[in-house]
Amino acid sequence: MQPEVFMRVEDTKKSCIKHQNRVKSYLPSTGEVRMLILTEKQFENCLLCQEKPDLQEKLVGTKDIVTL
Repeated sequence: MQPEVFMRVEDTKKSCIKHQNRVKSYLPSTGEVRMLILTEKQFENCLLCQEKPDLQEKLVGTKDIVTL
């Protein structure tokens, strides 16, 4: 797998499926695209491993969702 990761937050499973179908309609002729759906609860269980926190984590924290 390639190291690029793109994330999109959706409010409902219906809108998630809509965007999955949109991505499927633009698949590249070579390579692959993998999609993973996580619920908010599943995302909360992610483990962050790093030597020291970055500036954003110091200011915002790791459990807060920030909408820009």
